Amino acid sequence: MSKEYTDKQINSMILFLRVNRVAEMYYLDKSKDYGKYYKKATDDSQDKGDYTFFDYKSGSYLSKSMVISTAISEGWKENWTTKGENNNER
Repeated sequence: MSKEYTDKQINSMILFLRVNRVAEMYYLDKSKDYGKYYKKATDDSQDKGDYTFFDYKSGSYLSKSMVISTAISEGWKENWTTKGENNNER
């Protein structure tokens, strides 16, 4: 069973990815029109699931699970800091 993460933890992951220059992503509310940054699913070839993030660095749409797995694979730890005290770095 996969772990559930809180909104605070997801925001921490997004900040971690931004600070470490891995991604520059933002949350997209599917109920709003974001012009060219919002891609509506129009057929079965597109995921109609939880695409809720857009990464400006890569130009791609991400699901919450993709954000989580990317952050963890890049070294995100709960309570991380920009100085690395909580990431076993010095």
